[in-house]
Amino acid sequence: MNLIGAWRRRQRHREQLYGPKVLLPGGPEQWIEDSLDWLIDRFGAAPLRRPPVLPSGFVPAGYDGSERAARELCLKVCAWMEVPDDRIRFSFRMEEVRAAARSAAVHRLNAEQSHDLLAISGLRATMTPADVGALAAAGHAAEIAVLAEREHAAELKRSTAILQETDPVHRAEFCAHAEATWSAPAGSGSRAAWLDLRTGGHQGTAVMLSASTPADPAAVVAAVAHELGHEVLWGYHLIDRTRPDAEALTDLFAVFHGFGIFLANQAVERVPGRRSELQTLGYLGERGASDALAAYCFRRHLLWPETMLPVMPTELDRAVRIRTFARLASLVKDAEIASIQEGAPLT
Repeated sequence: MNLIGAWRRRQRHREQLYGPKVLLPGGPEQWIEDSLDWLIDRFGAAPLRRPPVLPSGFVPAGYDGSERAARELCLKVCAWMEVPDDRIRFSFRMEEVRAAARSAAVHRLNAEQSHDLLAISGLRATMTPADVGALAAAGHAAEIAVLAEREHAAELKRSTAILQETDPVHRAEFCAHAEATWSAPAGSGSRAAWLDLRTGGHQGTAVMLSASTPADPAAVVAAVAHELGHEVLWGYHLIDRTRPDAEALTDLFAVFHGFGIFLANQAVERVPGRRSELQTLGYLGERGASDALAAYCFRRHLLWPETMLPVMPTELDRAVRIRTFARLASLVKDAEIASIQEGAPLT
């Protein structure tokens, strides 16, 4: 038995579960510091001067898991992050909306009678035109229209590429990639999404959450804090959304505005009753979010004369707490060494 090989496989597996989900230039620690510098330069230090958002104080005591309560919580996140909510449409039927959009795209392909493409396409409609129309009439028409246009364009591109490919090996590869999309439910693996409805000629933007999200207020806050990062960073064209670290920077934007506890605690979700089964959420991962939370606390301490971890330990999950404390200790040690070298001790 190759013990070294097995150990390396376990390490890779753990990194996939707990580490950042995208490549961060310069490594996670340096990327966090550089990105915090950019956020402070762009938005000022005011977000760091406010206290961190604590789950025990932010989530209302009477939260009942209803859509109404979840929507009020969404608006509360908007208010804290100072993001105008008058043009944001919050909804909690993301799975249905995505299924309706894909079904609408399939019905459009059928209506266009592109026989060569239809013979290739495996995109499946799971809702009838009447069902799609009913969901649109219930207030989701704009979201369905924007997503359906994306699904239609993507399927035309996939099917056309397969149709025009003459090399059997490459054609098989294209078909395998397409089958992964065709066989998966629309939007699977996501619990929230931000949409710029203006691309479809509508007004405002939309934040869609999974139907199961309102039951967990911490998940609502973490998801909405991330999506509001898109509202600011993407909606105001502050960053190129195609950059590899765009989603990770959106996570960090939420940490920068005080929601690091929520993002770090939600980064890895343990499935009840299944110790070995985990669901990963967010793009920084548990390690990256914990490191970002430590950097946030350290930056606050440098700007504001208070303890580095104000009443936070009881709010953090155990794994997050251990990682955050370890990274914070490293930041303090590095700062002390630098201050000694410069002749000015760290306060």
